[in-house]
Amino acid sequence: MDVLAISSGVVALVAALLGVITTVRQSKTDARLAQLHSDLETEVHRRTAMIDRELAAEDVLTKYRDPLAAAAFDLQSRLYNILKLDFLGFWGGSHPRAEEALRTTLFRLAQYFAWTEILRRNIQFLSFPEAASTQHVTRLQAEITKCFLSHEGGVALMIWSDEQRAIGERMIVQEHGEVICMGYGAFRDACETTFAAWCERLRCELEEPSARARLRAAQHTLCELIRALDPDRLRYEDEQLTKA
Repeated sequence: MDVLAISSGVVALVAALLGVITTVRQSKTDARLAQLHSDLETEVHRRTAMIDRELAAEDVLTKYRDPLAAAAFDLQSRLYNILKLDFLGFWGGSHPRAEEALRTTLFRLAQYFAWTEILRRNIQFLSFPEAASTQHVTRLQAEITKCFLSHEGGVALMIWSDEQRAIGERMIVQEHGEVICMGYGAFRDACETTFAAWCERLRCELEEPSARARLRAAQHTLCELIRALDPDRLRYEDEQLTKA
């Protein structure tokens, strides 16, 4: 009788221990599953947020793609004419249209700075978008910025990044609720006031020989930027983007 009692007690104890072990194991399993579920939710939220940022960045780039490409094309075209076709030599000096040649050149530079600033303002609030196409465009824009702020080879036409942004900011206007760049007529009027000091400085530096390397580097990168903005060559063919 005592042996049976002891055996029953042992069986009960073993059963109890097995129950405790099972409960502990189940608890640990449940904890692991809960952690995995939490980690999965966190990763899903992270990836969703990343995709949302990329789509938002693409939307911004799509909205400003055409005006930025047009501004880049106008500027690279003028730089090509200066470097390869002696635009300032022909239209400058004592030519009756010398002042117009200078101001249209400065306008194309300021116009590019304006659309770059407009895009930068919209992109910067998207938490560093990771879309490949947007990254490529912003990288090329950064290279063009560097073309003008570097002092290697001389300081002619050196425009620091803060100055580039300031010029761009002053070119930005609102029209029908949209933020755009002012036209040439408004810029021409502002050459005597808002842009007077800048125009006078660049007037003296634009034709300096040391500025040519800077203009050439900018023209080359502008061509690459246009190709990135118009990859299917719908607006600008390769023949229009000859590097000086």
